[in-house]
Order: sequence, then C-alpha cells, then structure tokens
Amino acid sequence: MEKLIELLNEFDGKNHWWDYDEEYLTSDEFYGENWDLEIISKKFWFIKWLVENDKIDFNKDALVSLASELWCTARDEKIVLMVLSISDTPIEDLISYLR
Repeated sequence: MEKLIELLNEFDGKNHWWDYDEEYLTSDEFYGENWDLEIISKKFWFIKWLVENDKIDFNKDALVSLASELWCTARDEKIVLMVLSISDTPIEDLISYLR
C-alpha cells in the first residue's frame, strides 16, 4: 500500500494523495467514494503513467497470460486495465503488479 501511495504522489501531487494514508485507502469511505475505480480508470491516466514510467512488472502471470491470448505487446496499459477491470480486488492486484 505504501508503494501505491508513493506512486500516486509522484503521479499527481495536485490531487493531494499524500494526505491519504493506508488507513484511508483500506477504509469503507475510500471504497464508498469509488476512489478505487477512479485510480484504475482510463480517464485518470494513472495506469498509462505507470506503464510509461516502467513501474509495472509485466512478468506477472495474469498480465503475461492475457497478452499472449490477445497476441499483443505485453507492455501496454490496455493489458493492465483489462486485468484490473475484471478483478474483484483491483487495488490489491495493482499493488501486486508494481515494481
């Protein structure tokens, strides 16, 4: 979780991510406000930024498997977005993909 907060701060300080700690990011309030969906959404551009800045470990099974099934380049934010969009635990999965 600390790594995610650190990267959110690095990504965009104007959103004041540094004010949020692990307690908030695991709270019902965080999920009730749908911040988890915002973070992994395409419109937020966070996933694209992670990929462009080499912050995603594309050697994770879920990412490799989907990329090979779609016959596409594994280093693509679309792969990460697809995997997260079908996940029951997208934030936890995203954390597991971080370098």
